[in-house]
Amino acid sequence: MIFQLFSMFSIYSDLYFLIALLLLTFIIIPFIVLTFVAIWVYRDAKNKDLNAVVWVLVVWITPFFIGVIIYMINCNRSTSDD
Repeated sequence: MIFQLFSMFSIYSDLYFLIALLLLTFIIIPFIVLTFVAIWVYRDAKNKDLNAVVWVLVVWITPFFIGVIIYMINCNRSTSDD
């Protein structure tokens, strides 16, 4: 009976480890990467005299780094016009 109880906890601990691993992989790491990308966009937009706050919001709001791609296209277009 005691061994069955411990085996049940072992299954749950494996499940908790899997949930923590998935949380880390799909939420925490992309959030950290997006934070560093947003800091880079803010500094780059400030150096190019663009509205940095708006571009950081675009990067944060759009999913799957689409905002970064839009920023890079717009940034290249604005620098080629000068």
